[in-house]
Amino acid sequence: MKRIIGIIVALVVVVAVAFGLMHRNDQSDGRAADGRLNVVSSFSIINQISEEVGGKYVNAHTITAIGADQHDYDPTPTDVKRTQDAAIVFANGLNLEKGGSGWFDKLMKTTDKHAGKEIFNVTDGIKTIKLTTAGVAGQDNPHAWNGVLEGKTYAANIAKVLEKKDPAHKAYYAKRATAYEAKLQKLYDKWHAKFAALPADDKKLVTQEGAMAYFARDFGLKPYFIWEIDTESNGTPSQIRTLVEALQGEKVRATFVEQGESDKPMQTVISQINSHIAGELWTDSVSKKSGVVPTYYDLLNHNAQTIYDGLTSK
Repeated sequence: MKRIIGIIVALVVVVAVAFGLMHRNDQSDGRAADGRLNVVSSFSIINQISEEVGGKYVNAHTITAIGADQHDYDPTPTDVKRTQDAAIVFANGLNLEKGGSGWFDKLMKTTDKHAGKEIFNVTDGIKTIKLTTAGVAGQDNPHAWNGVLEGKTYAANIAKVLEKKDPAHKAYYAKRATAYEAKLQKLYDKWHAKFAALPADDKKLVTQEGAMAYFARDFGLKPYFIWEIDTESNGTPSQIRTLVEALQGEKVRATFVEQGESDKPMQTVISQINSHIAGELWTDSVSKKSGVVPTYYDLLNHNAQTIYDGLTSK
């Protein structure tokens, strides 16, 4: 009897596996049941831009959960399924998805996604800023999304891919991308005028991580940081000492920390340069819908407002 039950269980497993494979193959057209194009992005900021451009014809999801660490993310079964069913996978590129635990490349291999076929980098055409820290010097700073002008390039690149994959709605995607880029340009124009009016001595942008380099370039600010890019050693005594020495004797109106990061390294810095922490910047993720920065536009505007308020504080 046990032997018969064992055979039955084995047959059930085989049938379940076969059904799963059949179901997976049914999704190979990359569309949801309602006909929308399945699109996944490596993290929430790219996903939010793809929602803005794709609108009603795109079924968009972020792989890295909102607020999760992009470097060492552990994809869930749902992430795997969504990626398997996707017609498009948007990635930042600039080595962002290559770091950490290598989860992104493993997921792409598992789900049989390939660069240029399903995987597309949204940073193509951006004039990159090079890292200067020993060990990574000369590599591209991946945090281009924190620049407003660079965000326009993200939107344009996303639109091009959507138009190619879904030509029936090409005009729709082009129209939404143009409107969104104009919205970002208007945001840039507003803040560029404000930052340009600041005295030269008040244009120091001091952060914990060097994630705001593109923002600083856009608005004529000079970036300073404790560590330039996430590694296994962030906020070391040596890094803190280097920043303090660079700012010694300078007027530093304000400093800033990244949302979700401990502010202890910056607390050590400000104790030695007679400054203060003026606020938190959102640099790696949008917030949940009920949060402070539910959209990419909100994130850019929030960071600009926080930095401007800090640099003009008495």
